[in-house]
Amino acid sequence: MRIFRTIMVLTGIATFMPSPPPSHEQNMELSTPSLIGSASDAVADVALFCNRQPGVCQAAGYVAGKLEAKAKYSVRLIYQWANESSGEPMASPLGNQADASDPITTGSTVVAKLEVQNQSTLRIEDLIPPWRGPVTHKKS
Repeated sequence: MRIFRTIMVLTGIATFMPSPPPSHEQNMELSTPSLIGSASDAVADVALFCNRQPGVCQAAGYVAGKLEAKAKYSVRLIYQWANESSGEPMASPLGNQADASDPITTGSTVVAKLEVQNQSTLRIEDLIPPWRGPVTHKKS
């Protein structure tokens, strides 16, 4: 994995490096047939790479499959989160596995409480503070 990260960083650095000014020595005349021939040779090399290195292609396919599965799962979770309209918690992505585990009580979990009768005689109007206007400063 480190080599891939290094390659990505070096590619990014090389992309943002300034280009040298054009000179007559660097200009090569490329014709359309030579460009098409070079492109077809590159495609043929890439197509035959898996025949020469089947292990690399298998590993790359496995990694690509894992990344695709992670991306689809993440998008599905984000989509469900964005579209949840009720205040009810979503179903656990782990399914019954989370229900079978030991419950953990934290500050955010709902705990069954005993019903206590409200003994307060205050109304909601009594709890609202009276309005006070803006403070005017006296000029002396």
